[in-house]
Amino acid sequence: MISGSALAQSSLVGQIAGDKAATERLYFSLKLGMSCGTLKGTEDTERLGGANLGLFATIKLSGKLFLVPEVTPVSRKGVTGIPLLTTGDPGLDPFFDPPDGSALVLNYVDIPVLAKYRLGGRIHLAAGPFVGFRTSAEERFRADLATGEELRYKRDVSDEYRSLDYGLVFEASWVMTKPRRGEGLVFHVRYQAGLADILKDPAAVVAVRTSNLQIFVSFPFIYGEK
Repeated sequence: MISGSALAQSSLVGQIAGDKAATERLYFSLKLGMSCGTLKGTEDTERLGGANLGLFATIKLSGKLFLVPEVTPVSRKGVTGIPLLTTGDPGLDPFFDPPDGSALVLNYVDIPVLAKYRLGGRIHLAAGPFVGFRTSAEERFRADLATGEELRYKRDVSDEYRSLDYGLVFEASWVMTKPRRGEGLVFHVRYQAGLADILKDPAAVVAVRTSNLQIFVSFPFIYGEK
């Protein structure tokens, strides 16, 4: 269902933009998938999952080499299992001591630029840098009450984290469908390693860096029969 919907959207975009928007040497793709990441430098935390959505262009440089600039406006990073020191309300604090669920959620717009190489057949390898711009930072907490209800508390912690992230991306991809048009449906596995210390705390003795594993599929805008 996802595949059919995305391919229909790709065809529609191609019709609106015209033939010049997608050729054999330059075409665009939608990406849709999930990410699972952590923050290196934090203790006693667990991984956080989230959606990973974006758009990228594939520029053919030679028979096997491609340049792939990308914009990912939905890129979630962070951790789960964080403690809550206080809500600021003594009446609420006992319900979250400890919380039944908690997470530090950092949302970014990521811009990777990859060099992709076709090994042969349908397998590609890619690598390159990325820069990320943080759009929000929240701590979220949940308490399960004896009544069966949930008590939720969240707070904005944007002032505690830097707005810029950057690092390196490593990716392997496989063309899942026979490429009758464009490149076909493509399955990607990507590791994104942050190199920036995103925590502002000058007293911190350990740098906090993002680390994300992403799994997604991409749907190319159709550019014509091969």
